[in-house]
Amino acid sequence: MSVGVVSVRYARALLEYSIEERVEDVMYKNMQRLAAVFVQSKELLLLLQSPSLSNDGKTELLCDVVEEPIEQYRRFVANVMKQGREELFRYIAYAYISLYRENKNIVSVKLTTSYVIDEQLSQKIVDMVKSKYDTLNVELDCTVDSSLIGGFVLEADSTRLAASVKGALSKIEKKIVDESRRLV
Repeated sequence: MSVGVVSVRYARALLEYSIEERVEDVMYKNMQRLAAVFVQSKELLLLLQSPSLSNDGKTELLCDVVEEPIEQYRRFVANVMKQGREELFRYIAYAYISLYRENKNIVSVKLTTSYVIDEQLSQKIVDMVKSKYDTLNVELDCTVDSSLIGGFVLEADSTRLAASVKGALSKIEKKIVDESRRLV
């Protein structure tokens, strides 16, 4: 069975369990932290794959990285470790986040700009996304990338809206290169 299918099954079971225990919001924060650590640290994956680290050690490691793990998270991690599925944790975390957002009707938006935006502009973007996606719940993650020169890149679900000076300059450059190749 594929990694994706198995990971989603674990994540779905965890979400259902979390809902039953009324801890799905805290579990979501635990899984967001775990996913962020996997992105930042390639060493975590290597440690989980290491045969020299015991299952108890791996369980403690995965509990330590989320900083304040809830008991249900601890139990879930220990259970997955007993089944020898530690290589799936990265995918389980991503799947849980996705299923949680779907369950709570949350649209995740990533906004990259060339400068820090103020609260007023941030709220306008949230309102725009709420109306476009017919939702009340928007998670906005703002980052600054000075290489954009100006403008922004907005990613919401599977939609990407790029309106940056860097992107416009790249298009112009590509057009000039294409034109010059035709002339040669």
